[in-house]
Amino acid sequence: MERLEGLGPLPDLLGQGKTLVLHSGCAEPPYLSRLLASHAADLRGTRVITFMPMGDSPYGEMAPASQLKVETFFPGKGLRAALTAGRARALRYPVSVMPVLFDSGEIKSDVVMLQVSPPDASGTVSLGVSVDFMHAVLRQRPLVVAEINPRMPRTSGVSTLPAASIDWFVEATDPPQEMPLTTADDIDARIAKNVAGLIGDGAVIQLGIGSLQDCVLGQLGHLRHLGLHTGIVTDAIQPLIESGVIDNSSKRFMPGIGITTMAGGTQSFYDFLHHNRVLEFHPCSITHGAESLAKVERLCAINSALQVDLAGNVNSENIGSRKIALPGGSLDFSTAAVSVRGGASIIALRSTFGKDASSNILRSLDPAAPVTVPASAVSFIVTEYGVAALRGANEAERATAIAAIAHPAHRDMLLKSRTAG
Repeated sequence: MERLEGLGPLPDLLGQGKTLVLHSGCAEPPYLSRLLASHAADLRGTRVITFMPMGDSPYGEMAPASQLKVETFFPGKGLRAALTAGRARALRYPVSVMPVLFDSGEIKSDVVMLQVSPPDASGTVSLGVSVDFMHAVLRQRPLVVAEINPRMPRTSGVSTLPAASIDWFVEATDPPQEMPLTTADDIDARIAKNVAGLIGDGAVIQLGIGSLQDCVLGQLGHLRHLGLHTGIVTDAIQPLIESGVIDNSSKRFMPGIGITTMAGGTQSFYDFLHHNRVLEFHPCSITHGAESLAKVERLCAINSALQVDLAGNVNSENIGSRKIALPGGSLDFSTAAVSVRGGASIIALRSTFGKDASSNILRSLDPAAPVTVPASAVSFIVTEYGVAALRGANEAERATAIAAIAHPAHRDMLLKSRTAG
């Protein structure tokens, strides 16, 4: 392991159609990301692969992105504007497929840039708050460049790698990216209350990120023996673990522990995760893989949407031509939740958007809109106006139930369009 000075060996290795993978989410290494952006011309043509960057992503700005080939499995906060503007390209795959792309060699990594904890006495470092598909990348034996950060927690689970596998390192000058909780507005609070009413004692929950999901977690304090099998955790999960609401005692798959692959929160939450054995970080082949999820009985998958149609199809990615997100884990968890014993797939959305209060419930999705989750993988659709139960309903019953939870200003139009159809 050698200290990296400037770009070190990178210009000689990259720039000829080679591929660089950045550590994901809140573990994206900020110093190395800035270095990548500031020397983009020296690395011209390098393919840069990312997943859900939540901080500044300088390599996605206009000048660096014109030199690099930036691609993302999920834009997150950091690359949303770049994806919309066409400076970043979409890799439209569910999370479960991401490690397969590397294990199969369909994507070959030449360099991976990580942010890790300092080595411990056994000579290992931790991937900290993002494990996801990093082990699949590392199995390809790329050049490993690491930003070593004493504020990165040593998370439990399958999160470590030998320090000796790091070729070049720098000492971190920034803390891991923080993602503080956001305050839910009245609409999110009403949606969250409706969602929480669908969750019972002993359920194994999965949620994404955002004010709505955090608000849902805040409504679950009355429940008992909840389990956790999810893709990402935030500060909002900590009170439920500390109070014993989430004790994972009812889980049959990996009982007694909560399972995730990523975390995003405050430094206080990262400190809570440090050496915490009640919450383990595993590769996304375990958190999102169909074989694993088939064993998670009573899985309650709670995911957000931008639009749904009267058939129950879900668009969580685009509004018109504007790209907001990519599939992420929604399809993986929703498909599993409707298949396992006692499971439920819950899709939550606001009834309208924009200054003109356009309806997010449509007669049918635009032909150009992606179907992130098909109607067959949805048990309930929830808005601030109520819950549409879809399981076992026929086509007409589904449409009527969904129209009934639209904004009152749009219900008659939706019901008439159903009748006309």
